Formats: sequence, C-alpha cells, structure tokens
Amino acid sequence: MAWEVELKTGELIKKYRKLRKMTQKQLAAACGQTDSAIRNYELGNRTPGELQLQTIAKALYISSEALREVPLESSRQALELLFRLDEEFGLEPMEVDGMLVLGFDARAEKSPKLAVALKAWKKMLDSENAGEITPEELDEWKAEFGS
Repeated sequence: MAWEVELKTGELIKKYRKLRKMTQKQLAAACGQTDSAIRNYELGNRTPGELQLQTIAKALYISSEALREVPLESSRQALELLFRLDEEFGLEPMEVDGMLVLGFDARAEKSPKLAVALKAWKKMLDSENAGEITPEELDEWKAEFGS
C-alpha cells in the first residue's frame, strides 16, 4: 500500500481556507492575524502556536484537530497510531469472512463515543457513494465534526 505524505499544518490551513472560499486576507481578518502571517503558515515558513491554531480553526469553522499534522509516511507510523487507538479505545484487529478488519472492544471506556462517531462517518460515506453529497461536502463534514 502506498502511503500519502502527511499534510503539514500550513497545507491544511490552505486546504480548509480554500474549502471556505476565503482569501488569505479574509482569513487573517477573521482570526486577528496579518495576511503575511497566514501566507507564511501556508508556505511552511512559520508554524502557528496553539492559540493561533485555535483561532484559525475557529475562523474556518473547523475543529483545531483538522489542522494538526498526523505523521503517516510509513506502515510503522500507521501501526503506532493503531497501537495507541488500541490503548485508548480498545481497537482490535479481527478477521471477518476472511477479511482483516478493525473493531473496538465495547467494554473499553471510550469506545461507545467512538462507535457513534464511526456510525456517523459511515453514514456520510454512504451518502457520498449514493451521490447525495459531493466529495467536498464530505471533506467539509470531516473538518467540522467535533468542532
């Protein structure tokens, strides 16, 4: 399986700014920053601090988690993420009808909330596959979820 290079915070800011059809100047005004700061974040010349990240996310009407880098450049990094999901949510690899799938131990403390979120995600994926929503609307839903 080919791994997509992780999106950096600046690239994510640009992605969601464009999704909102905002210019750098409009985003800067909405979050109390300069357009130069936004441009430098997007170019990767500077990295926003936690407070700046939160205000940018709020201005874009998304969860601040949507702007955070998640390193997934190798199968080892993905596996480490899965290990951590196991520790927090009871993630377990399972075999169903000869296919390897991931499931959650219902007894794990945080798994019920995650199960609700996963069902909502599945519903949105089904809506996209049925042509009821566009891929852009799915991306928007993902960015806004939990904000």
